[in-house]
Amino acid sequence: MYVVMLHSVGNHKSNWYRRWLSVSLNHFETLCQFLVDNNYSTHFLNEWYEYNSEPRKKDSKKLVLTFDDGYLDNWVYAYPILKKYGLKATIFINPEFVNPSESVRSNIEDVWNGEKHEKELETLGFLNWPEIQAMDASGVIDIQSHSMSHNFYFNSNKIVDIYNGQPNYDWIAWFTHPERKPFYITEDQLDLIPKGYPIFENGRALGLKRYFPDKQFVDEAIKLYNQNGKTNHEIINEMQALAEKFPGNFETDIEQEKRYRYEIFESKNILEKKLSKSIDYLCWPGGGYNALSLKLSEEAGYKASTFGSAERHKPIDYKKEYKRFPRFGLGSFINLNGEYVYAKNKKHLVNLLKSRTGSNYLRIIMKIKKESLKLNAKYLTRQYPSLNG
Repeated sequence: MYVVMLHSVGNHKSNWYRRWLSVSLNHFETLCQFLVDNNYSTHFLNEWYEYNSEPRKKDSKKLVLTFDDGYLDNWVYAYPILKKYGLKATIFINPEFVNPSESVRSNIEDVWNGEKHEKELETLGFLNWPEIQAMDASGVIDIQSHSMSHNFYFNSNKIVDIYNGQPNYDWIAWFTHPERKPFYITEDQLDLIPKGYPIFENGRALGLKRYFPDKQFVDEAIKLYNQNGKTNHEIINEMQALAEKFPGNFETDIEQEKRYRYEIFESKNILEKKLSKSIDYLCWPGGGYNALSLKLSEEAGYKASTFGSAERHKPIDYKKEYKRFPRFGLGSFINLNGEYVYAKNKKHLVNLLKSRTGSNYLRIIMKIKKESLKLNAKYLTRQYPSLNG
C-alpha cells in the first residue's frame, strides 16, 4: 500500500507565492478518474497500519492519499471531487494555522448545484474548524496531526542572508506575529518583517535546537542595513562581526523538550477535542524530526509518523508497534533548476503515480524527460540571460 503526498488543489494560477504546491483541477480530476477506471482503492491510515502489521507484498493499487497543511482549497475542491469519485484522503492539520472564522464557506458543490458561480468561491487560505469537522464526519476525509506550528526556526548564529522583502522568508512573520499565521496567504505580511532583519541558518521546528538572536543585535543589524553604499555581502560580514558582541542564546535541553511536547502533544489534544476521536498519525512538517521528536511522538500515543525523504534509503521495520510511513509526492509543477514549470500534459499526475508504483520503464522515461528539460532551461538562460529575470 503506497502513501501519496499532495498539498493544495486548484490554486496553481493564483498569486500565492507557493502556488507550485497546488495541483491543477485538470490534473487532479484526471487522476481521480484514472484511479476509478483502473480499480484502485483508497484508504485511511488505520487501514494502512493494519495492512503493514503483517509482512506482505506491496499492492500498487491500494493508496493512501494525503494532503498536508490544511489549505482552504481542500474543502473547496479536493473534498467534493473525492466524494464525486468515491475516493478517500487524509488531511494533516496544524492547529496554529486554522482559520478563526465560524461559518462553512462555499465550495465547488455549490457551483455544481447552480447556487454559486465559480468566480465567487474563496479558495486561498486555510480551513476553519466547522469545515474540518464536516469533512472528518463525512467518511471521505480523515483528519490527522501535522504538529502545532509548521514553523522554521534559526538553529545557528551564522548569518546567511538579509531580509529585504523576499517572499521565501515569509515564515519569519510566523513566529514574530503568530496571531496572523492563518492569513499569511491572503494578506501581505512582508511589511511585518523589518527590512534588514538578519537571516540565520535555519531548519524545521521539530528537527533542531532553536537559536534566539539578541534583540539589541537585531535592532543594530537593521540600522546597519539602512546605511547606504554597501553590498549585501559587505553588510553580512559587518553584521556577523557585530553579532560576536551580542551572542544570543540557544534554548536549553529542557526548553527544547518543552517546545517539542507542545508541538506534538498539544496538536493531538486539540484535534481530539475538536473531532471527538483518537488522533493516531503524525506528519512531520518538511520531514523535520530527530531522535527526541520521534521519542516524544511515540510517548504521546501516535501509532505512526511519516518517514522523511532524507532517510528513504534506510530500511523500515514494520514489525514495530510504532510504525513509519514513507510517502512520495505528486505535483503539477516540474522543478527546473529552481524554477517551477507547469506540466501541460493532463495525465502528468497519472504518469507520476504509475512511475512510482511499479512502472520502472515509465519512471526512467519521466526522469530522462525532466533532465532534458533542466538542460534545455540551463542552455536558454545561458544564451539569453534576460530569461533569468
